[in-house]
Amino acid sequence: MKFTYAFVNNVPVISFIRDDGSLLNSDVDVFGREVLEITKDDVYKVVIDLRNNSYLNSFGLGELINIRNYFLDKGITTVLIVTSKKIIKLFDMVGIGDLFETIESEKEI
Repeated sequence: MKFTYAFVNNVPVISFIRDDGSLLNSDVDVFGREVLEITKDDVYKVVIDLRNNSYLNSFGLGELINIRNYFLDKGITTVLIVTSKKIIKLFDMVGIGDLFETIESEKEI
């Protein structure tokens, strides 16, 4: 699994290094545990930065929903940084736009 992260206001901002429409291509539980290991105990939000992803395929959408559910079960909100009109339109078409808070940059964290 390939991802990078940085902290903005003690919130992890995670970027995926994939260009095939998917995000993890591995187990969501493994990813979630890795993220929790790098965060502080009082984490309440995780930000997924999708600005480097030009599109998401159906597998990537499923991964995104599973990531959201994994963190939601732990009381952590998943926020998306999205600027791609294609991805925003896709969210609206499949009806998952309401599942995520979306922002346009780290300045909104």
